Amino acid sequence: MFTAAIHKPILLQAFSDCLDPLRSDLGNVHPDMRQNPYISGAILGTCRGYAIKQKLKENIVNMLIDNVFEEVFRSEFLPMQTKAETWLNEENTDFMTAYYHAKSVAEVELNLDWLGQYLQTHFEKASTLGQHL
Repeated sequence: MFTAAIHKPILLQAFSDCLDPLRSDLGNVHPDMRQNPYISGAILGTCRGYAIKQKLKENIVNMLIDNVFEEVFRSEFLPMQTKAETWLNEENTDFMTAYYHAKSVAEVELNLDWLGQYLQTHFEKASTLGQHL
């Protein structure tokens, strides 16, 4: 548990920095991100690559993956993890591209600028209900 407590804030901060420009006032990401296998692949690959670099045990890795998916997708994190597992098992092209890229990059350095650029290019900022677009 102590190991997870050390690494959880590091991963959550990296994803927070990456996603903040696109989050709504309530901290939610755009709903279209839930349909994009590239994003789930990037999340899973980043977590796995970071875990390899840090030599973390599988149970710690799984806990960190849960934490990151929950931070990104909030109440939708369990269905998103199921989708990610499906995309991984099906070897979805977009998912696998992001997964292997993220994994290799995170093994060297935890820098998600590449993902932030992808997100800003492909998605709009999420809006809070009741706000004018």
